[in-house]
Amino acid sequence: MEFADIRRLLALLQEADIPVCVVGELALNYYNAPRIVHDLELCVRVNDLEVAASIFESEKGLLEKANEIDHNIYTEYKRGFPRFQFRSERSFSIVLFTDQYCHLDPLQKHMISHQEHQDAKVYSREILDSVSADQIAALPLPRFVPLFMGFCRTYIETQEVTAAIAAELLVDGMNLDGEWCRTHFHASQIDELSFALRLVRGKSSRIADFSPNEVTCFIADHQEAQRIRKIPGFS
Repeated sequence: MEFADIRRLLALLQEADIPVCVVGELALNYYNAPRIVHDLELCVRVNDLEVAASIFESEKGLLEKANEIDHNIYTEYKRGFPRFQFRSERSFSIVLFTDQYCHLDPLQKHMISHQEHQDAKVYSREILDSVSADQIAALPLPRFVPLFMGFCRTYIETQEVTAAIAAELLVDGMNLDGEWCRTHFHASQIDELSFALRLVRGKSSRIADFSPNEVTCFIADHQEAQRIRKIPGFS
């Protein structure tokens, strides 16, 4: 999918005053987690889901509703949410989720502001492989803390394997440590904190024996680890 296509879809919702946030694999790329982007996953407020889906459905020259698929453990989380595809590129789907499901409610509070990108000099190589720095600043992306905590909470509540994978990728992508986790999780989130700490303890074991990386399986050295902490939306 081209960036122009993504912007066109976002504009359809924004012109209808529907706040929208990019989640899924593209958001993981933003926070230094290497994932192939199979689908464009978008998050809207729970009360906007029906209207957002109807807007996409009305764009009959551009989009069509995607056929039902046989879900597996890696796609089960998409079950029941509206799915669309470009008429010109049926291999790529657009999925609409709710902020309630993604644990990003209230949505606008948990999105990176345009101002944060104005002086930004650091983005992860994973996102820059597919999107330029100027284009990144135009994307509505989630802040790191609610994104990561949302994946942890989803896993604790549902045992959803993709949420566990995403949380692990973010631990390795941003080099989270125990101090960070204890600082950001609320005292009532005992199970989520325990899960996050388990992922942190496993960081070194996920570095392949043949890898030169010193920090995590995605971060080569401590200089790189310090650099990525400057990504807008992390703090």
